Amino acid sequence: MSLDDPRLRCAVVSDEPLRLNSEPVPPEVMPLSIGDHAARVAAAQQWLAGLCGDYAPLRRRFVEAYFGFAARHLEAHRLELAEQLTPYDGLYAPEDFLWSACRLLPRGWVPSREQLLPADFVFWDGRQIIAVEVAARDTERQQALLQSGIAVCRIAPAALGRLGEILPNSFLRFWEGQSLPSSPFRRAVPNGIPE
Repeated sequence: MSLDDPRLRCAVVSDEPLRLNSEPVPPEVMPLSIGDHAARVAAAQQWLAGLCGDYAPLRRRFVEAYFGFAARHLEAHRLELAEQLTPYDGLYAPEDFLWSACRLLPRGWVPSREQLLPADFVFWDGRQIIAVEVAARDTERQQALLQSGIAVCRIAPAALGRLGEILPNSFLRFWEGQSLPSSPFRRAVPNGIPE
């Protein structure tokens, strides 16, 4: 597989982190209920877990653990975030910043010198690619990523509940630099007036 393979969907990155809200979720993922944060979180989790593959229970557990980590981290900073949102008179809630967390790309392929290398998950934190491998021990795949200069974070299945202690610092305080919460559950606005 190469970068010019039309079957390969690429994530466009910049000097900003690729976030859960960087692009809208597909329309078929959007729940019918409007304003239900829990329903949207469940829909996003289900969609991302579906991208993990049919026979990938550890990847699916990571998706659940990642959303749990982000929610707990926001809760730990709830007062600070509520203060930041005070001028908007209840329009936003601290948990709305969940969508500012780094976007996980399940079964991502990382461009290397002459090839694409697979990883359980790929993240872009605005400065570098970070591959996450969910495995109890080092693997050949992890070694190949490291030898290509890719930052790798191996997470043992037993440690999925402690992501806040394991993930790099760039995954913490993910709301910083975001003036307002933004949701990936948005529909395209028509451009212009139909004739």
